[in-house]
Order: sequence, then structure tokens, then C-alpha cells
Amino acid sequence: MLSARQFQSSNDRHLGALLFRRAAELGDRTFVKLQRGERFEEISWRDFGARVRGAIFGLYALGLAKGDRVAILGENSVEWLCADMATLAGGFPNVVVSPSLSDNMLRKILNHSRCRAVLVEGDAGVGRLFNLKGHLPDLEQIVVMGQDDSALLDALSFNQLIERGQRIAAGRLDQILQSVHPNELATIMYTSGSTGEPKGVMRTHENLLSNITNGAELALSKPEDIFVLVLNLNHLYGRFGFLKSVATGRTTAIFEATEMALDLKLVESQAGTTMAVVPRVMERIWNLILDQADNRERWERLEKLDQKKIGGGLGDREQREFDQLRTALKEVARRALGGRIKYISYGGAAMAPRIMRFFELIGIPLIGSYGSTECGGVTLCGIGENRPGSLGKPFPNVEVRIAGDGEILVRGPTVTPGYFENPQATSEALEPDGWYHTGDLGRIDPDGCLYVVGRKKDVFYCSDGSNIYPGYIELLLENDPLVRQAILVGDHRPFIAALLVPERKKIAAELTKQESQLTDDDISAVLYARLEQINSRLEEVERVRKLVVMQDEFPAEVRSVTVFQKVKIDRKAVEDRYQKEIESIYRPSVEGESG
Repeated sequence: MLSARQFQSSNDRHLGALLFRRAAELGDRTFVKLQRGERFEEISWRDFGARVRGAIFGLYALGLAKGDRVAILGENSVEWLCADMATLAGGFPNVVVSPSLSDNMLRKILNHSRCRAVLVEGDAGVGRLFNLKGHLPDLEQIVVMGQDDSALLDALSFNQLIERGQRIAAGRLDQILQSVHPNELATIMYTSGSTGEPKGVMRTHENLLSNITNGAELALSKPEDIFVLVLNLNHLYGRFGFLKSVATGRTTAIFEATEMALDLKLVESQAGTTMAVVPRVMERIWNLILDQADNRERWERLEKLDQKKIGGGLGDREQREFDQLRTALKEVARRALGGRIKYISYGGAAMAPRIMRFFELIGIPLIGSYGSTECGGVTLCGIGENRPGSLGKPFPNVEVRIAGDGEILVRGPTVTPGYFENPQATSEALEPDGWYHTGDLGRIDPDGCLYVVGRKKDVFYCSDGSNIYPGYIELLLENDPLVRQAILVGDHRPFIAALLVPERKKIAAELTKQESQLTDDDISAVLYARLEQINSRLEEVERVRKLVVMQDEFPAEVRSVTVFQKVKIDRKAVEDRYQKEIESIYRPSVEGESG
């Protein structure tokens, strides 16, 4: 077993070197199982290592030099995984970009990082890059993932990239791996949002390994261990899970579908021992389990008995019914998840209390985590801690403390060295002695468990793991002549919605009606049409999916304007005062009717 410190003094100074050792050790054992429709494509450690080696040599054969940035633009695929590891192992800091980003954001990220090459999925992705190429002066090479050969000029297929690498002697691999040092830049992970230029969070090779080992010993996983990843690899939490598989030697089953297309039979077929999700995916799995046979009725009865038991106790007959219902639901849930599940980890947002309680009662732990991109995504987790509201204790190699104003600060080898070519943002977030300011407010109990109680910064954490800035979108809404006031909701929820105070006179004029004749349906129809136009200017995760028409203006304790004409919104007051309206927005999602 190797500790985090021992990694740095051995030949496994970075994940790339560790991958090739694992490939030599595990050979024909399955490393990755990737969903392709109703089947899973399997690739062994040996074959995966060979593809990564070929991609490394191919990038060098194209004329790239160590330290050149390379972007990866695509969805879950074997080529994506190989590209991630080839760039890390070859000394090319990579920039992982989600295809859902707009052309404007893509252009900003590629220009700021000055990527010389992009590995992109399919002809459509190549077409986007060709359209932007006149605005990307540093881009020289385009490699197409997901097809055998590229029919496009000035682009290579992934196989052609590997063929180019055959010109380089195989013995050069060790030299390349040895040239990559732990303190060098490994990846740049950009924050998203429409509030300005994106910030590139730098992660070193030491950051990545320290995040995976958590300061504890890292043992080779058992051959039968299977990690099920129901997340997109562009998601920080999903990528973290894959990289941990590289380090531990476990098999990883990766799903290609979105959560709404998730097939529980395929989840069952993988017989996973652990699983990583975001709350939105867990909600989908939970509803799929409850939709089978009479499981929902069983759960609703168990839930009532559970509440009664907590409140004052059950009689003998009720206790027997309680035990029978719990046993029955445990059997169907474990079977639906493959029969071997030990625990399910989640990140990105809070889990709904009802879902937490369901899995707690049937004995399948849902383990939450807390972290940010700057801290590697996982700073601590709730393993062994089952306290309401607690996120658990920091990992051994991470320090967490509460500043005088209540802000959560984090320090340790998992913390970013700063933002790429952005010294001002770096100095604002990082203290000279290494403490990172998370922007979250929290408290630590006497046993060292962390509780998040609020945020200094006005940022929404959506349940799919994305972050958005509500103030900017509220400004866009209020700039529309038919919207008087706007307040966004959606923090720790499946999607963004808005509470809107309409300009009734202007809407009436547009509909050629008297103001007194307007109905809520009239107003909603007009506002949804305007919303469609506003959404077209936003990133996918920022788009407002639902709205509620408010009858009155927001009171000053909810929405106020400062002397500098800056709108200030008390998000907690919004949640408290408009609880009924907010619940009406998300109620279908809780019942599994929306996603």
C-alpha cells in the first residue's frame, strides 16, 4: 500500500505513471465498461494502457511540447477517458470542456488557456471548432473522437493520432513519464457563468493524487469491486471517480445516458459495489424503485410508521409491520442496484431528506461530500457520520476552519495553487499561508463535523452539480419591459425557476385587453414567450424553466435597493416567505414527474 507521501517519492509521482503500473499488474482484467445502448463496451487495463501510450506519442508526433495545453470536448466515451489520461501522463495540461457550453464561452476558454490542440467528439464538434477557428489563434491541431477515420480536412481521427505515434520509439515512454513532476500543472477546470470572463482553476498532479488518497493509505481494490458511475465525465465529481479508479485498480462501469433515460435494469446488470451520483440522479433511481409493483405504497406506509415511531413509539403489531415493510423494500432496492451495493456517494448539492431516510431505513448508506473545484471537489465526507445536516469530518490531509465572519476556510495539498493567469482572483481567494476562502458559511461541532449554514457569495448550487449566479439572470429578466421585478429560485434544486412581478399595464396593452381583464394564464403565456428569448442568451444550466406570477411587489425585507442602486435579495427570506409558491414549482420533480 502507498500513502500520499510515498507516491511522491516513488515512480508513481502522478496518475499517468500509476496508470501504466496498474496496466502491467492487472493486464486482461476489465478496467472500463462503457454503456453503448443496451450493452456495455469493455476494455481491459492492458488495452487501455496501449491506447493511452499511442495517444501520448501521437500528441508529441504532432509537434506539441510538454506544457502545451490540450482541450477535451465531448461526452462519455473510451476516447475521452484515453484523452484525459494521455494528456495527464504526457505532460500536456488538459482543459475539460462540456459540449453544452455556448460557442461564446467555448471561445473564451480556449483563448484564455491558449490550447494548441483540441480532442473533440464527432463531425458536429469539429464543425463548431472550424467556425470558431478564425477567433482561436493558438489552435493548431484538431483530433476527432468517436469515429474510425476523419473525412474532414485539417482534422485527424483518434486512430490516426495513434498511428502518428508509431513513429516514436516505445522506449521513450519512461522518459516522458519521468519528466512530469508532482508540482506541475495537470489540468485547468473553468468555472462557468455569464457574469464575466471564466476563471480557470489550476490543479497540479500533487493536487489530484492528494485528493484521491485523502492522506490515507491506498490499497489495490479487490478484483470483484465494480464502481458504477452514473454521471457525465465533464462533471467534476464524475471525473474524480474515474481518476480514483485509475489509482485503486477497480473496475468502473460508466453510463452514457442522462438521468431521465436511465434504465434500472442496466444498473442492476452491473452488480456494482459502490456508486457515485448527484442528487438529481439519485432522485431518479429512487422513483424508479418506487414505481415497481406496490413499492410506493409500501414506502408511504413505512414512512408514516417511521414518523410515528420517532414521535412516540409503535405498538407490537405496528412494529412487526414496520420490520416487514423495511425488509421487503430492502430486498427490492438491493436487487434493483445489483445485489452487492455497499454504499452510494453523492456530491454537488444536498440530498432530499425523504430520499436520505428511505435508504437509511433499508441499510444502504448515502454518503454526502463537501468540496469545490478549487479544493478538488471532495474535501470531507460523511462516512461513519449520520448526523442530520452534518457533512462529516475533513479528510486526514485537509484542514478546515471557520473564519471570524463565519466563512469556511480550507487548506491542504488538495487546494488549487490559484487561477490560471489571473493573479487578482488568486489573491482574493487564497491567503499567503494557503487558506482558501470557500464563500460558504458554516460551523464545526465539538466532534469536528462540518455544517454549512449559508453563503457569503450569491451563488446557486444546482442539484446536477452546476453553479450559477442568480443576480445576473435577475438583471436580464428585469431589463425586459414586461417584467417589473424578478427573483430566482433553484439553489440546491433540480432546475432554475423565477418569481416574477409583471408589468400588468404593458402586458395588457400588448394583448389589447383591459388590465382588469388579464388572467394569470394570459400573463404567464406572455412571460414564458419573453423567457424563451432571455434563455437563448444563457448557458443551458442557467436557463429558467418555470415561473410563478406574483400578485404584489416584493417587500423590502425580501428585495431592497441600496444607495448605489444595487439590488439586494435576502435568499433565506425568499425561501421562508414564498415557501408555498416554491413548493408548487418543484412538487412534480419530487414525485418523479419532471426532471
